[in-house]
Amino acid sequence: MRKLNKYFYIVVFLILVFLPASFSEAALSCSITTASACTGTVLLRMSGSINAHAELPSQATSVYDNNVVCCSGVLGLGNSCAASNKVIFSRMSGVTNAHVEKNSENNPNYTENACISSIFAGDEITVGYQANNCTGYDTTLFSMGNTPTNSMVGSPSSYVNKVCAKIFSQSITLNLSANSIGFGNLSSALLRYATDTGAGSSSEVEAYNVTVNTNAPSGYILMFRGDSLSSNSNVITPIGGTNQTPATGTKAYGIRAVASGGSGAVSSPYDGSGFAYDANSENFATLGQASSGDGVTTTYSIRSVASIDDLLNPGAYLTSMIYVVTANF
Repeated sequence: MRKLNKYFYIVVFLILVFLPASFSEAALSCSITTASACTGTVLLRMSGSINAHAELPSQATSVYDNNVVCCSGVLGLGNSCAASNKVIFSRMSGVTNAHVEKNSENNPNYTENACISSIFAGDEITVGYQANNCTGYDTTLFSMGNTPTNSMVGSPSSYVNKVCAKIFSQSITLNLSANSIGFGNLSSALLRYATDTGAGSSSEVEAYNVTVNTNAPSGYILMFRGDSLSSNSNVITPIGGTNQTPATGTKAYGIRAVASGGSGAVSSPYDGSGFAYDANSENFATLGQASSGDGVTTTYSIRSVASIDDLLNPGAYLTSMIYVVTANF
């Protein structure tokens, strides 16, 4: 009786997707313009460019239309004093026809507040008062005739006393170097390592890169999820949560990573010389993390391995992996 050869050849593909992360826009920028020309957010209205009274942005007195503090450049910018993330930049004697004082004052006659706000809890808003310029801040909102209280207002160049502001918008980006990879033909006599060309390799090579960049002070967590490679009811067994190199002739699927640049580091069990895989379609596993954000990109070079036994059914074996990154704002 002739002995059957049980070396099946299987083409395996891995489809990669990622959820794009949010990012910050440019620095806060403010200027004095007309209400009709302002395409950003109005923070304050003034009756003139010098020796002027102030009005809250919620008001609509026509004489205040020609000198508004108009700001832009930051996503989510607002003027709401009811927002959870806001800073008072001026206390006012009324909603209109008002004198102003610093936010550090507590004059009982100054009961109205003018605020700068953000819809993002992670944005750090800072307001300050400086003589001559707003060095160290993003922009000058307006100037005060005298300080700390009972002041008229004017354009940034009108008075020596400047009202300054800046917003530090925390940001994070995530990018993937390939959308699909393949292992080529699998057999029970060979361990296969994925490549981004889909040709497959018998030696370990980099399959694709995941890059992460953030300036969030507390860093981030990089996670992934996805089932193991499968074809209908046939599943290539995931290696699990212990870093190891699968033996030739066994069913196994896993990944590992090497980090370079930035403050990011690969998390256990994906940081060893072998492979692991303890995620599925419902549960995320942590691939990497950073305890602080330095604004420098970390590249996670991903290696993938797959092997089969000589009883596994031939066919196309597929899976999808989703990568997400969460900033610790």
